[in-house]
Amino acid sequence: MAERRTFDPLTEAIRLAAAAVVVLAGLLAGGGASATAPPNEAAKLVPSTALVYLHVSTDGDRPATARAGDLAERFPSWPALRRSILRRLEAPGCRAATEAIRTADEAALVLFDIGAARTANSLVLVDTGKDQPRPQQRRCGALTAEYVGRFLAIGQPESLAVARRLQRGQGNALADSADYRKAMDTLPAARVADGYASADGIRRLLAPQGGLLGAAGTLVDQPALRSAGFSVTAQDDLAKLRIHSLLDEDVAKRTRTFPPFDPTLADVVPEGAMAYVGVANLGTALQRVLSAAGEGQDALQPLLGGLDASLLRLFRGESAVIITPNVPAPVLTLVARTEDEAAARRSLARLPAALRKVFKSAVRDGKVVVSTAQSGVDAVLDDDAPKLADTDAFSSVTGGKGDGKVTSLVFLDFNRLLRLGEQTGLYDSRAYVRVKDDLDKVRAVGAVSSGSSSESTAEISLLIP
Repeated sequence: MAERRTFDPLTEAIRLAAAAVVVLAGLLAGGGASATAPPNEAAKLVPSTALVYLHVSTDGDRPATARAGDLAERFPSWPALRRSILRRLEAPGCRAATEAIRTADEAALVLFDIGAARTANSLVLVDTGKDQPRPQQRRCGALTAEYVGRFLAIGQPESLAVARRLQRGQGNALADSADYRKAMDTLPAARVADGYASADGIRRLLAPQGGLLGAAGTLVDQPALRSAGFSVTAQDDLAKLRIHSLLDEDVAKRTRTFPPFDPTLADVVPEGAMAYVGVANLGTALQRVLSAAGEGQDALQPLLGGLDASLLRLFRGESAVIITPNVPAPVLTLVARTEDEAAARRSLARLPAALRKVFKSAVRDGKVVVSTAQSGVDAVLDDDAPKLADTDAFSSVTGGKGDGKVTSLVFLDFNRLLRLGEQTGLYDSRAYVRVKDDLDKVRAVGAVSSGSSSESTAEISLLIP
């Protein structure tokens, strides 16, 4: 029996995801949209109590797979990463896994608890295309491998036993879970990868990781969260992550912090903005941004630290946070709609003297504008100046403002924000230096979210020209 090892969920997730992408890069088979969702037989061998489930389509006949491979080839680190992953797949005893993943139509990784232990077990499932005879368990690196039906299963012996029981119809599979099916139903068919995570999985395994993975976990998490499904698609110059979250309705009604709004203020954001965040209940939104930033809080704090409750009370309805470039420091501008301009002026006049020295402000045309520089106020109020909403980059990553209400609308000029980060010490991070050339390939990032008290949907788009 294979030796049980200490499980590192991040390392395993990266290993499987990268291995699947290795396959994708060699399967550039044309264009066009995939008419149907990828097969997902692996979910039948996964327990319904899964913490995190990651599933990748590796079918070379699907155009969605080809487009994902094309995008991967645009990143400078890709060739070295591909070679590195191929070496990892050559672990002792893993020849069958190496051969299977090169020809499989799907592969999956699941993290789940067994018994009362709070240490996640792992299971990798690789589709071989046909039922296999069940051989004796054998080592695959530090794990154990065996065939379970048509899948090559790799994991701890206890994980393999769970898969065997589910294959025999014993136990509750993720594929039969009502929450899982509901979370996946609204995901786009032309996806190359999808997955599912319980609230416990997000809080235990994703949010604590730090970096981009931790930021994603922090932003998805909310008090009412039950579970979330997600998908990755590639379309021309865009990579899209869609997240469909299921909520506890009673908790959501008590804790709802981001009410829906019509994003009309996108029309006043100046064309040269590095960042725009449209949201209602601005104070809570800024706290979420700081929380997700992790170590990056040091760079954001000088911009956001001067805001206090007396100022944020003016921004309880639809609001916009805008960051524009400037020397020696970028300009932070806040904008809100107001139906009572006289009352807004009185509120601004009552602000502490220290804040009035830091911020410039104006109330005009039904808008309250507060900025760290007069140029920020002027840029918003100048109706004749070019606006961000009219640019191709904004339209590409947000789909425009949309016709309905949203709970947030975000645009980031990623290249400019990276340059800002470099000026504030980002180059001191060796992790950043290692991935800088890849990050430089991302032109812009957009995010749109909407929802109700029972579910919410967010779509994050990366422009990779």
